[in-house]
Amino acid sequence: MTPPTHWRYLEPLRALRPSVNVLANRLFVEDGTVLTSAGGGAGIDACLHLIRADFGAAAAHEAGREVVASPARDGAEPQYVDVLSPVRADLSEVRSWAMAHLGEAITVDRLAARGNLGRRTFIRHFERETGHPPMRWVTLQRVLSARRLLETSDWPVDRIAAATGFGTGSNFRAIFRREVGTTPTGYRKAHQGTTSRDLTSR
Repeated sequence: MTPPTHWRYLEPLRALRPSVNVLANRLFVEDGTVLTSAGGGAGIDACLHLIRADFGAAAAHEAGREVVASPARDGAEPQYVDVLSPVRADLSEVRSWAMAHLGEAITVDRLAARGNLGRRTFIRHFERETGHPPMRWVTLQRVLSARRLLETSDWPVDRIAAATGFGTGSNFRAIFRREVGTTPTGYRKAHQGTTSRDLTSR
């Protein structure tokens, strides 16, 4: 078993259970049928992860709005960031811009320029803030956006691929299967039309 725990109790848990592989600085971990989180806020993230897995990204987004929490945080994201980082390391505006331009060609250099940082400095700050390299984070956001479109629209796969920055339909299908574990068509059949009413009826 590989659970996370709150950063304050990481070493005590390792000392108490040396046979357990305790993961450092993770929000939550899914290990088979067991889902463990690292604290109160991370527990919300874990719950939203379950909603997203069972009912789709749109339902998780709606549930996140109800509890005023982001539904997009992945379990591998860090529990905290370095509070001593300079103000210019706050790259939230860069991330907001990327989210609004997912269908465009996004590169590390373009993101770094938006943040007024050199490439290497930008990558270091971005990974510290998000827990992911820049282009890995962009891919995850594109997949999430594609999931929402598959759930809520009747757009063909090629149109979704173009709108979310995957380019061709074949490229989109390959990445989507790798990240989600199913094809876009299979995902749409399983999740399209799922709403908050479904959550209360199951």
